[in-house]
Amino acid sequence: MTPSAQRSGSIAVTGATGFLGSRIIAELADRSPAALVRAPVTWLDDARQVEVDLLDPVERVAEALAGVDTVIHLAGHNEVVAAAEPDRALTETVLAGHRLVRAAARARVGRIVYVSTVHVYGAQLVGAAVIDEEVPPAPRSIYAIARLAVEHLVAATPDAVVLRLTNAVGAPVHPDVNRWTLVAADLCRTATSTGAVVLQSSGQQWRDFIALDDVARIVVAATDPEAVPAGTYNVASGRAITVRALAELVQDRVEASTGSRPVLQAPAPTGPDPAPYRVDPGRLAARGLVAEVPISDAIDDIIALCLAHPTTTGALPT
Repeated sequence: MTPSAQRSGSIAVTGATGFLGSRIIAELADRSPAALVRAPVTWLDDARQVEVDLLDPVERVAEALAGVDTVIHLAGHNEVVAAAEPDRALTETVLAGHRLVRAAARARVGRIVYVSTVHVYGAQLVGAAVIDEEVPPAPRSIYAIARLAVEHLVAATPDAVVLRLTNAVGAPVHPDVNRWTLVAADLCRTATSTGAVVLQSSGQQWRDFIALDDVARIVVAATDPEAVPAGTYNVASGRAITVRALAELVQDRVEASTGSRPVLQAPAPTGPDPAPYRVDPGRLAARGLVAEVPISDAIDDIIALCLAHPTTTGALPT
């Protein structure tokens, strides 16, 4: 493992072995990004992996950032860890952000791109609300509170972009990237392994889903100050669908891939669907950055991965 990035003008990615981080590393392949990892993985090029824990002393993190112009910061505990271990998730996510910001200043990093979450809007994501970046955050979960705290830390730096992401849908770059708890991935894996699409609720809640390929492209674009000026931006498709509609789309796409339609197992709707909220991506759209990939294509990618790696993902082979 290289002790530091040591590449003039380079980009470093924290959380590089995660769902989004590994996809961004692939997107940046021709620019030889530095993948900051807590522990190395076999499926990522050794030459790109820089082993560092963001909870290490600032000096150690700054050493890992030597020669880096831009950091894409993705590291932090996800919503599953935050629900199971809230104290740890809150403490470690914020502390890692704090140390990264201090280390970046010491290493003279120019720009920080931080991928946060639309859940920082929290209580605002109701009814027929339209959520643009002027809507004040109102987080209600530990996951969102921690992410908003890191937003504040990052925003205090001279050149920062904060991206508030809705719900990315797509296949990870490797089946060992364990984010099969994400709703689309879970539905696809269950459908291909059991022949059923299973919802624990009626599925009437609204979500804005955006293809992982679009998210990676937008995040990479945000490393360019001419393309995306410093500021806060929503990363969204701008179109909400219900979780039940997503489940029905998974039924359609599994049937198209395998010739067999999985059944939908879900509680019956409790009444009319509530009014959908809309996450407005207009600020990025004004920069020419919009969602382009159909969610059906992203679903197809997940299904293909499940069928190609049935042992790892639990899917049945074709």
